[in-house]
Amino acid sequence: MSQSKPEKIGPPRGPKICPVCGKASYSPAGVHPQCSVKQADLERAKVIKANQEKAEKKKKNSKATPATRWQKQCPKCKASLHVRKKQCDCGHSFSE
Repeated sequence: MSQSKPEKIGPPRGPKICPVCGKASYSPAGVHPQCSVKQADLERAKVIKANQEKAEKKKKNSKATPATRWQKQCPKCKASLHVRKKQCDCGHSFSE
């Protein structure tokens, strides 16, 4: 008995490859659900990251330091000063 197996017609079928991560996908659409969420949130993540960097840069450039009970903040330049100091370096006077 020498029967040969029939040849397959059409392109070979294999697992679908996820276009986001490049790994074999188990979903019928061909994209992992977590990869679709990641892809959909990409723009929002960029905006959030830009806002965080902007806030970090603003915080770095600010003269203000965390206030304690022995410090006060200048309303003009936002610098922290000792409570007994009567005048800020920017020229603001605390005395009335």
